Amino acid sequence: MKDVAAHAGVSAATVSRALSGGRAMNPEVQRRVQESARELGYQVNLLGRALRQQRLNIVGLMVPDLENPFFAALAEQLARTLRGNGFELLVSSAAGSVEIEAHGVQSFLGQQIHALVIIPCDELASADTLRLARERVPVVQYDRRVAAVDVPFVGCDNRAGMELLANHVRTADPAGDQVVFVGADATSSSGRERLEGFRREFPNAPALAGSFDVEWGYRAVGEIVAMGIESGTIVAAADVIALGVLTGLIGAGFRVPQDFRVVGFDGIGISQFVMPTLTTIRQPVERMSDAILELIREGVGGSESAAITLQPEFVSGASSPS
Repeated sequence: MKDVAAHAGVSAATVSRALSGGRAMNPEVQRRVQESARELGYQVNLLGRALRQQRLNIVGLMVPDLENPFFAALAEQLARTLRGNGFELLVSSAAGSVEIEAHGVQSFLGQQIHALVIIPCDELASADTLRLARERVPVVQYDRRVAAVDVPFVGCDNRAGMELLANHVRTADPAGDQVVFVGADATSSSGRERLEGFRREFPNAPALAGSFDVEWGYRAVGEIVAMGIESGTIVAAADVIALGVLTGLIGAGFRVPQDFRVVGFDGIGISQFVMPTLTTIRQPVERMSDAILELIREGVGGSESAAITLQPEFVSGASSPS
């Protein structure tokens, strides 16, 4: 650090501030220090810093999988929020497995992380992993929750989101054509809550259950057509499912939105770049990340449960015009 300070013409304390990223400082000085560090090959010793500060400013994020672009978007936004406040984010994928999820969390706990953020794979089977983690570090559940374990939760109000969606469907299609729900098995709280929300709004409409992926949305189109349904509105429990539905409909010769309207849920970035653009319910990922940061700063543990549910917003697209 002294070498970097001499090279940049600043004090060692200034080098420390510039490379920690935790406090505001002159951008030009910070740039000069960072360039000097690169030229000299200097790497911050995070373990040494952790010993001095008695903590490692690294947050672990466990996601169910990274093939779902929504989880990747959550990770990206959370990384931005944390990085701007002196934390770094490490991400691990459970690949849809509760066993891999448990192993990944144990690995995080062995790395002296400051806190753990987890999107549980299963609202029942992930309980033991959450109980283990909360004994060691502050833990926050994100997007999905295991209600049986007393661990803080930050997520979207799925019930309010389904109400927004239902209001749109009724307004966009006052004639009341057939509505079909394409969801996922209710092993996650988000999947279950969205299915329950749909059934409250459309109690007599058919609902298909699969998984949160594009392939299932594509296959669901075949099941819908086999039921004799050739027009109406398809409500997908997630944008990633809706993208598969769009592909399946167009591949089968249907027009969107003339034959079928399609509505998603989540608001992933790619939804506004497909053709036709996707009508969806956008989760407030920026505000959710801010809420997680505050919980981490407060050091909230499992014994101080909090449930923060934020309101989503309706985003109109060409797949189901208002």
